[in-house]
Amino acid sequence: MDRNAFILFSAASVLLLAVAGAQIAEAGSSDAVGKIDADLAEMLGGAGEERIPVIVMLKGTEALDIDGFDVKYSYQLIPGLAGEASSTTIREMAESDRVSAIYFDDPAKISAPVEDIASAPDNALVYDNSSVDGQDNDSDGPSDGYISPARIIKADKLWEMGIDGRGINVAVIDSGIDKNHPDLIGKVIAEKNFLANEITADDLLGHGTMIAGIIAGSGASSGGRYVGIAPGASLINVKVIDQNGDGRVSDIIAGIEWAIYNGADVLSLSLGGINLGETNPPITMAADNAADQGVVVCVAAGNRNSTENENQLSGASSSQLRGSPVELSQTEESSGKDVYFLFVPIVFALPPGLIDSPGDGVNVITLGSTDAAGHMASFSGSGPTRDDRIKPDVVAPGMDIISTVPAGLEGPEYVDTYYARESGTSLSTPIAAGLAALLLQEWSNLTPAGIKGAMTRGAAKLNNTHGVAYEAYYQGTGLLDALHSYQLLEELGDGMSGVVPDLWKPGRWAYLPSGEGVYVGLDTGADRPQKKIYALAPGDRDWNTRFVFFSNRERDGISLSAQGEIADWVSLQALPEHISSNSQHVFAASIQVPEDADPGDYSGSLDITDSGETVLEIPVSLTVAEPLSISLGKGGNSGSLTGNQWDYYYLDLPVGSRGIEVRLDWNSESDSIDADRNDSNSTAFSSTNASSTDLGSSLDLFLISPTSEYYAGGPEGSSKRVAIESPPSGRWLVAVYSENASVNASYTLQVEQEMIEPTPKRWHIDSANPGTNASIEILLENRGLAMENLSYAAVIENESLVEYEGRVGLKQIWNQTVNVTDETIRLSAELATIEGSRYSEVALVFEDPDGMASEEHADLGSGYLGPVEVSNPQAGRWAINVYGYNVPETGQPFRLTVKQYKEEPWSWISISGPDRLEAGSNQTLRASLALPQNPAQHQLQGYLKIWANNSSIQIPVSISLAGSGLVGLSSEKVLDEDEDGKHDQLVLGFGVNVTIPGNFRLNGVVNDCLGNRIDVIDQSQRLDEDGVIHVNVSGTDIWRAAKCGPIRIENLVLYDNTGNYLDRYEEDIRIDRDPKEFQAPPAYISGFVNQTTMEVIAVGVNLSVTKPGTYRIDGFILDDSGKEIGYEKVEERLNPGNHTLSLEFSPSDFIILEEVSRVRLVDLVLTSDGEELENRDLAWTSEEMDPLAFRAVPGSGEAMASQESVVPAGSDSNLPFPAAEGAVLRRENGTVVIS
Repeated sequence: MDRNAFILFSAASVLLLAVAGAQIAEAGSSDAVGKIDADLAEMLGGAGEERIPVIVMLKGTEALDIDGFDVKYSYQLIPGLAGEASSTTIREMAESDRVSAIYFDDPAKISAPVEDIASAPDNALVYDNSSVDGQDNDSDGPSDGYISPARIIKADKLWEMGIDGRGINVAVIDSGIDKNHPDLIGKVIAEKNFLANEITADDLLGHGTMIAGIIAGSGASSGGRYVGIAPGASLINVKVIDQNGDGRVSDIIAGIEWAIYNGADVLSLSLGGINLGETNPPITMAADNAADQGVVVCVAAGNRNSTENENQLSGASSSQLRGSPVELSQTEESSGKDVYFLFVPIVFALPPGLIDSPGDGVNVITLGSTDAAGHMASFSGSGPTRDDRIKPDVVAPGMDIISTVPAGLEGPEYVDTYYARESGTSLSTPIAAGLAALLLQEWSNLTPAGIKGAMTRGAAKLNNTHGVAYEAYYQGTGLLDALHSYQLLEELGDGMSGVVPDLWKPGRWAYLPSGEGVYVGLDTGADRPQKKIYALAPGDRDWNTRFVFFSNRERDGISLSAQGEIADWVSLQALPEHISSNSQHVFAASIQVPEDADPGDYSGSLDITDSGETVLEIPVSLTVAEPLSISLGKGGNSGSLTGNQWDYYYLDLPVGSRGIEVRLDWNSESDSIDADRNDSNSTAFSSTNASSTDLGSSLDLFLISPTSEYYAGGPEGSSKRVAIESPPSGRWLVAVYSENASVNASYTLQVEQEMIEPTPKRWHIDSANPGTNASIEILLENRGLAMENLSYAAVIENESLVEYEGRVGLKQIWNQTVNVTDETIRLSAELATIEGSRYSEVALVFEDPDGMASEEHADLGSGYLGPVEVSNPQAGRWAINVYGYNVPETGQPFRLTVKQYKEEPWSWISISGPDRLEAGSNQTLRASLALPQNPAQHQLQGYLKIWANNSSIQIPVSISLAGSGLVGLSSEKVLDEDEDGKHDQLVLGFGVNVTIPGNFRLNGVVNDCLGNRIDVIDQSQRLDEDGVIHVNVSGTDIWRAAKCGPIRIENLVLYDNTGNYLDRYEEDIRIDRDPKEFQAPPAYISGFVNQTTMEVIAVGVNLSVTKPGTYRIDGFILDDSGKEIGYEKVEERLNPGNHTLSLEFSPSDFIILEEVSRVRLVDLVLTSDGEELENRDLAWTSEEMDPLAFRAVPGSGEAMASQESVVPAGSDSNLPFPAAEGAVLRRENGTVVIS
């Protein structure tokens, strides 16, 4: 799995998932639980034996036959089945090795507003295209001002050339089509109804007919007024949505598959259902696979815009402005309380986008919607996707669209007998489908990747209400432009390629502060919030922006590089050198600004070349912020802005900053105009109540924290102010923005900071004897504003600790809660994985009593996580969630330590200091300590606290008592439990001197003579006096991991019961034992052999067996892109000796890829009688194989003669892998042998 992939889960559903998972676990193994998706797991938690509709995804192509599973569909497009099963049967299926995942067969909705669009005033329908560069809509239009989508995207210009889509079949996967509608007579050439509850393929809802009319309507009933985009195209009617607007994912996938096999060239999918779990659900896989098979797939982005603002009315339809609800696809259980996490290498972030599946697919063309004014529709779904790809790809009109409907239905808002008005991304989707038909008529050999390239490269950028281009997260590459796409194809032909996004502006995300909301966006006064701040400070990094590159034709020399001023700052994930026809590849880019970078604007490009010739250039523009220096607590800058300009600054807040206040004041040229008019007593002017943006300037102030939380300045006339108490330390961005100002505005920026810098920064007393005294003088330097009425106290942290052991399955959540009181000042959690793969990754996340979480209170990684800490936590029940991000299917065991700290007066310490501290001055704080004779703990921690003006700073104090420590190795013995002459256990004893009785924990590492790790020591034991902690080391682990003796014990550290450090044994301990004296495992993997023939991909796994028994090997094979292409297992009874077990995989999935690739054997597991003996994440990799070599083999399996033949180097031997020069090939027992 891609380490940088984003993973989402709903914090509000954590408890439900945990409970459901626990209930399922009672009936099945943890790996089986991990196969069941979250929605289904919740249902099974309380389900009886009622039938549940599910989609079962399989590993490989082998059929699955389980009693009790009523199969509805057996798919060819995806490796899966759909049907119904009881909760018991679902659990049984999850136990099968053939099953990779089981999903609830989710309901799907039409991507449209909830209620019918009421009639709108004529002036709401006028399309103002002034924000679209180069638009030309000069043809005469209807007198009421309605401009058809065909004219807006310039499809009518193609009609004038005789291009109308004839000969192209477009499948409408929707609610059916009224094929007797006057505009659609003779258009439908095939149809099928997939609904069990409706007997006809006719449209009983009206939606599918509207889609069909937008694609291919003739306009016969309107005198040519409402003509579709491709009026000559033919339609395939695939009914998957009922008269209530509902459908099932299983029916949609079946409909997609049927349409492909019945001649569809283009699919129009105006439906979906937001996917919050698995990153590649069945419907998205089906849509992507359809595009892989050569069918253009156009999909709605959905109507779940993640940055909706109640004050933003632009982009709303005429009816929405009068209070129409949002969209049909909004589920009832949606809640503003939901928080979705995106896990990335360094930081966690809230989700900035919501795109309905299957619109989140890589290969599909995803459509957003524009409104009647040429702006983004308020409902239009926006990106990025969970893995940080840009969606939508393009946008098209989707507001108040008039199209065909059946007569006499209750739902539609009719404009006359045959037409109705509707809004939604579902109305934008068929516009793209129609355009695809037009382009395919002229270039019939274009692939879906080529069509996508023509659409995205031909699109025109749209501007927001401030006249600034929308972010790509809203509009993709822009508004469809049929004429420009046609012209590009005339120029490039089958060499068409494209990339989304088509430009890159690095920056920081802008999230609301923790607890204030979940969605991103700076309110700059435009119609859409701005999702990122497009500047970076020196040292900043914009992580893993993801691009999708698509090429119509095969390319053999692809290279990706960064050019220009930013070239050395950019890191790239390379594209494959060989790209097949109709391929789409995701690649990533990140940028790191050097610490010594000067402020200013920088430019460059990401260049994609093919054998040295430029294919595409992606412009890159970056602004590096200007430093704000602070002296004696004050700093600032000044400047001037007009129009939509930004100024960016940064400042560093060190640890110990008590507060920061930033104030922005400005005046504009209009101020003098106001004064002149007031002097002339102009009553006309005084009655207009003009705002600053009418005649002057309005500036915005934003602060972006190091964790991307933003703070907006509050309005105070011609000034704005941001004040933050106890701000996070690090590098902050300060941004000043001019809100579409008509005149120049001069501003001043003032920063005030409160800060005391103590020297030394902490007081540590090591090896202190009970009953002794200590003292310290600490210099307090005031680098901020003057402070007075200072007060002082010493406090100690009392710590309580709880340990848990658990196991989390793949993409499952383990949950525990702790009660936090008002006295708790700090909450901490640490996690250590136990056993399992060293590559296992889990997430550790705190969730507050309100069900909210933040990126500051989470960690992701392998091995040891944390400590994750929450300062001054809210009182109530906090949840600690462990999420299995990338763990074995058997689950990942772990140990979790949760600590609570409470603050109490520290009576051992007295403290005194100055009452006042001037700015720029320094004075001395004095503290003294008297240790009691019998302290209860080995290590104590607390603070010296300084209060001023209702805030405080803390100087840490830590005391380590002398006494308890490690003596070293006190005993050593070996155990031969089965008396076979081999040692099963190495038992070691380590001596400990004890001054205070309690529980002790010993940590260390067991290595061989070369430093190879054998085991990790983590042993706890209670000692009331001097004693020994015993540690057992497995003899099999020594035999397997150690290359040579002696065995060494290193990094031996002793801790008390609360995890405080007590002592380290400085010398390494030597155990003079030969690793071969210890017990070998019953069997172990000793090597691999490539047994691939032209009929099968086969890997021989060599086993050395020391004990007779039944042994099983399981493994998966992947291609170079990480796509799974097979799973197999083999089980045999073996006697001691050397053996080879062959894993034989069908090459069918590899053949479909049609790309030369290596094959990797991964997740290889050796077991005996259910006990895991060995597990290898990456076991073996082949040479490059050619899928076409498999395809050439006749089905009889006797493809290759038994005679020998000599193969010249580089010749086409029809072998899947290359042969050396002069190699002799012969067939022995069905295996191709090279000698």
